[in-house]
Amino acid sequence: MESTQNPDVQQLSNVEKPEGKKESKHLIIGTAGHIDHGKTALIKALTGYDADRLEEEKKRGMTIELGFTSLSLPDGQKIGIVDTPGHEKFVKTMVAGAVGMDLVMVVISAKEGIMPQTREHLSILSLLGIKNFIICLTMIDLVSPEEVEQRKMEITEYLEKQFSFTVPIFPLSSYTREGIPALTNYLSTLHEFIQGKPEQGIFRMFVDRVFSIAGAGTILTGTAMSGRIELKKEYALYPKNLPVKVRNLQVHGKDSDFAVGGERVAVNLSSIDKSLCQKGDVLAEKDLLYPSSLLDCRVQVDNALEQSIKNNRKLELLLGTRHVLCKLVCLEGEEIPNKSSALVQLQCEEPVVALSGDRFILRDESQKLSIGGGKVIDPLPRGRHRRGRFQTERLRSLEDADEGSLLQNFFHKKKGIFLALSAIRKAFPGYGNIENTLRDKEEKGELISILLQGEKYLIPGEDLEEKEKQIQYYMKDFYQRNPYKIGEKTSVLYSRFFSSYNRNIYKALLEYWREKEIFRISHDILAIKDYKMKKDEKYTKIANTLITLMQKAKFSFPKITEPLWSKEEEKILLDIVACLEEKGTLVQLEGEYYTLGNLFSKLKEFTLEKLQSKGEITVEDLREEFSLSRKNSKLFFKACDRLHITKDNGFESARKPYPKLDETE
Repeated sequence: MESTQNPDVQQLSNVEKPEGKKESKHLIIGTAGHIDHGKTALIKALTGYDADRLEEEKKRGMTIELGFTSLSLPDGQKIGIVDTPGHEKFVKTMVAGAVGMDLVMVVISAKEGIMPQTREHLSILSLLGIKNFIICLTMIDLVSPEEVEQRKMEITEYLEKQFSFTVPIFPLSSYTREGIPALTNYLSTLHEFIQGKPEQGIFRMFVDRVFSIAGAGTILTGTAMSGRIELKKEYALYPKNLPVKVRNLQVHGKDSDFAVGGERVAVNLSSIDKSLCQKGDVLAEKDLLYPSSLLDCRVQVDNALEQSIKNNRKLELLLGTRHVLCKLVCLEGEEIPNKSSALVQLQCEEPVVALSGDRFILRDESQKLSIGGGKVIDPLPRGRHRRGRFQTERLRSLEDADEGSLLQNFFHKKKGIFLALSAIRKAFPGYGNIENTLRDKEEKGELISILLQGEKYLIPGEDLEEKEKQIQYYMKDFYQRNPYKIGEKTSVLYSRFFSSYNRNIYKALLEYWREKEIFRISHDILAIKDYKMKKDEKYTKIANTLITLMQKAKFSFPKITEPLWSKEEEKILLDIVACLEEKGTLVQLEGEYYTLGNLFSKLKEFTLEKLQSKGEITVEDLREEFSLSRKNSKLFFKACDRLHITKDNGFESARKPYPKLDETE
């Protein structure tokens, strides 16, 4: 049973909300090291808080689960603290805590010195890419000053041999508090030289605890790895991709409207049962992470038994706070020797979510051995790879990729669709260079942008060019089959080539093509820019017949079907009418009723004058000026309504001006 003392979350209903956060950086520090070397005691000496919150931990005198608290520094800043277990049985828990740390206090007892879990934990930190750590040499009150110096020398020699560098060593006693002030002063300077996690980009939090509180509901805790989470907004819980909504947030035990990268966060979710959430899940923004059971990676082998990793070996993957079984497929050679690295594919038994650059640990649980680790290169491979049958060049290029290559790969996975600039930004935490690269690629024409409702959408120029070629080929065949058509309906083209696009994106793309004069687009018809309709004897006969009919009828509007057309002529009549309409020779009134463009212009000019002078146009006005019958006046009104010249206000015999935008509600 858990203690009610919990710094990650207080009772979520009665906590005073802070006015705002003043910290410029948000850092997480933590402990690592062998069991019984004093990690939990050190945290209590620093903060006054006992991180062993479980009854079983207090009974057995050992840390089992991650413990969390915070350290208030003299300048008013707070640092989140994570306490990890040291027993070899709980290495997976240690890794789950270490992934969010900005600095690690590696705790070594002055009585025992470097022990097996010390070595394993230091190896894990190296494999996770954590370079910021210090040594806390504890229990100095139990040994002589000479023994303290001897331990310092042993630690320095070990670090130089294993990692080729040394780190600060702080001799101290959690019991007498000797050395604690010096350590606290050092921790107060961390903000000066540790960058911390980005507040920009996609919000992502590895869930390390799940519990519920009566009256509040389900609570998730974790370290925000990047981005920003806000109250009342919707997010997703991966890899299940469950939509969730934030009911309340706490940072360092206080309610907050938001939390950012680098902070310890307790998230109270609305309307989701605790049973649907678990440690190892990832809370992140919706539709921005993609579960996969395959990961292309570089693996580094590093273990105390000096074992190599052979192809197809079954291992346990520790990624974020999640651990799943996987098979390691070597993409270079038959095995990876100790102290060496190689490209591999991890084929997991369950889906995981990762971003390129995420670090992980590989463990052989049967031997209780962390055997290596590595970095994700491609979190969404297109399929399973086979040793000796996979070209590694692409992975190598991605591994050493600059921002341009990363963007190219990102767009490549989206398979030729427009991506919102905001989504691209969120996919790359700390996106300053990505932003510059996007702008540069757009200026060079490598990326094409369109605007929709104030948001910029981008697509690689080569992908859009490929779409344009598809349409060109289609239209070439279309004109051969339909020699008298101006072009194809945009709705047909959408169904054939753009069904994966949002319809509003497609409309914006059509507008882009029209403005750039890549295609001619009018009346929801797309035509090839330089295409000219075939004007043979059939076309000339039908066109002249229609024009003559309209000239004779004048303001007694005829139907285009009034002449007696042959069956062959009926098949192409509407195509030729559409061509004459696009040229402005004919204007459609309604249905089959048309008139000549110059006659319509006279009626339109008269109408605009009447609307300006008396605020309306009536059937009587048209009858007096042009001898229009009531029927034909109504046909003309229908066309004016469609063209937004007039507006039908419910009176058949009169029309008002079509309202301007600033006059509408």
